[in-house]
Amino acid sequence: MINIKWLLLGVMSIALMGCGTKSHTISLEDVMKVDHVDAGGKSLMVMIPSKDAHWRFVSHKQSDFKGAPDINDTTIMLNVAAAFTLDLTSMDVCGDHVVAGERIKGYDDVTATGHMLIVDDKVMIASNDKLEQSIQKAVDGKGYLFQQCLIVEDGRGYVERVPEALLKRTSIIYRAVCVKDDGSVVVVQGDEAMLVSEFVDALVAFGARQALYLDMGTWAWGWVREWDKLPQELTEHYFNTRFQSNWLQVVK
Repeated sequence: MINIKWLLLGVMSIALMGCGTKSHTISLEDVMKVDHVDAGGKSLMVMIPSKDAHWRFVSHKQSDFKGAPDINDTTIMLNVAAAFTLDLTSMDVCGDHVVAGERIKGYDDVTATGHMLIVDDKVMIASNDKLEQSIQKAVDGKGYLFQQCLIVEDGRGYVERVPEALLKRTSIIYRAVCVKDDGSVVVVQGDEAMLVSEFVDALVAFGARQALYLDMGTWAWGWVREWDKLPQELTEHYFNTRFQSNWLQVVK
């Protein structure tokens, strides 16, 4: 016969494990793994959501915008700048984009050669050859879409697709969202400053099938939160951080 006293103590112990400053109950939905790999002779930081991750795109132009993401919001596991921001006055977002089915007008940018489409937590990165079809899918499916430079397409690097100003930079930390050959979606950031050509080559060596550049420089502040750790800031909190206009996120 089961001793009711010990059974109750066991249940209480399990419940108490979730209390305090750190939870020991892991939900696959909450896990973000951070890894560091060598690819093409360069060190890369790889942010890997669980297979059940919820991706979304946030724009300050959306009708229900309630303010910039907060690093203390524990529902946000990953928050990074996404598309380019035009200037400090208009804060317009590069290219037409979609937030939870709402289509928002953006400014035209010739470097916006690709897009990320998110519908029902399924992610696709593709060229802008069929952009309008993807925008319609995002609208109909209450999904998300933003445009950026498609720097890896079908496993081949295209460094010439980034803005010319970046080609002239001797070194900078770069970041991209990638779909790998196995279909997994990760965010990759250089562990060190490098040329943009070196970063693109490293992504190809890493195994990126498609890769979309993410805004960097002084617009690049963001964070990643592993399940049992405090959020890790990915860059300095620059002066221009307050002018960031849009973000790619993984949320609970």
